[in-house]
Amino acid sequence: MKKNLVLLLFAVILLNSCGVTYKKENLTQDLEKLVKKEADQEAKAYIVGRTLYLDMQVKGLNPLVAERGEFDKAFSKLKIVGVDITRVVLSSDSDIKFMVVNACDPAYTILIRLVQNIDDTKDHFYMRISKSDYESRSLLEIFEYSIADIIRDKHDISQDEFVGRIIASKLNALQIVGNAQYVAVRNKILFLVLLGNLNVKNISLIEDFLKGQLKDYSKKYNNPFNVIEVLNLNGTRVMSVFLDAK
Repeated sequence: MKKNLVLLLFAVILLNSCGVTYKKENLTQDLEKLVKKEADQEAKAYIVGRTLYLDMQVKGLNPLVAERGEFDKAFSKLKIVGVDITRVVLSSDSDIKFMVVNACDPAYTILIRLVQNIDDTKDHFYMRISKSDYESRSLLEIFEYSIADIIRDKHDISQDEFVGRIIASKLNALQIVGNAQYVAVRNKILFLVLLGNLNVKNISLIEDFLKGQLKDYSKKYNNPFNVIEVLNLNGTRVMSVFLDAK
């Protein structure tokens, strides 16, 4: 981890001292070459709007079935690639805002997706925000996938979507819901849908958690939404959480 931080700090210094290293016209090709060189990993990069995607297949990402040491090796590659994509964007003349790394295990249909906001990365390494604050602004998603879905799912991520997906991911980490998924943000309302059954005993716990998240991320990102609506798969409302609730 310390090595990764040093490399990222070096990238910031490089950006300030040497100007543009990676031209936006060749950004995807240069990133693919860097990943191959530093992680010995084949990858494919795409740009959609201001979002940079990097897809790769890495054996051993499922910790439940990976052989001893295999998962550590696979996850180490993911960390290296995360540093690579940040270094390239920081040292480019592009206007990329979001960076997405899709790492899937082809044998077990497991996808680990890392999403970062380049502005948050800059704020951390210029010491405008703390390490813990920066880590709370990084999105890590783990789920089952099909390769075809990953290839198709390329869109320009908005700030509202990014924050909404972070909150959904943190709710899932509590392991008290089957799976909560981001749907959309409309009129400053974040919509989440529950893909599994919800134990009624957990409703108050979820409400309190979402109130805290709504308040926290409202401060971090200048109030992206005021309300969280949680829905069932059939569209019925499970709960509504308000920013100004006591």
